[in-house]
Amino acid sequence: MIESYAELPLDQFLKDGDRFRYRAFGRAAIKGDSIEWLTDLSFFQAKKINNYAGGFTRQAIPLGPAAQEFTERLVLDPRTRELLNAEEFEINCHQIRIVATDDEVGLPVPEGFHRDGYDLVSATCIAHDNMSGGISLVREAKVDGVESDEGDMLFERVMAPGETLYFADEHVVHYVTPITPKVPGRPAYRDVVVTTYDVSGRGGLADDEC
Repeated sequence: MIESYAELPLDQFLKDGDRFRYRAFGRAAIKGDSIEWLTDLSFFQAKKINNYAGGFTRQAIPLGPAAQEFTERLVLDPRTRELLNAEEFEINCHQIRIVATDDEVGLPVPEGFHRDGYDLVSATCIAHDNMSGGISLVREAKVDGVESDEGDMLFERVMAPGETLYFADEHVVHYVTPITPKVPGRPAYRDVVVTTYDVSGRGGLADDEC
């Protein structure tokens, strides 16, 4: 799995000639223990969800066998299924490497604090190296029932390789701080798998919610 990150293509939807993100993408339909990987790799997020790359349909290079196998184990894990409380749902899986050099900061989340627009999200840290920053932050999205930037911080630290963080997307917003090389002169990187789980059909929020 770790070796497959070196083969990821550059994210074609970065802006202004940036080269800090490499990614592959997969979609699958789950029924019980059956997982069907879908050939349609179109991906949409409403502009209100992703102000960096939302509001239009994106296409991506498909996940390789190693990333698919990892995702299948994650989806079939009893802990994941207990959180979902569902036997039929769809997933989007993003295999992502963020890179930083002396000349370019790596931005894991260029859109800032945000939701993904799905019922459940999991983020698994696969590896990182020579990295300063990369702090994962999850905070409550509402205060007294009203959307607010002042919600309590629920999670704030660098995730360890092998660690998976789950969060209920409707109730929280999340962010990861930029990364830079800890030791100048060689790149830093952060490798993750982010999986979104669509039980209710929210699917990144519909066009009329942009």
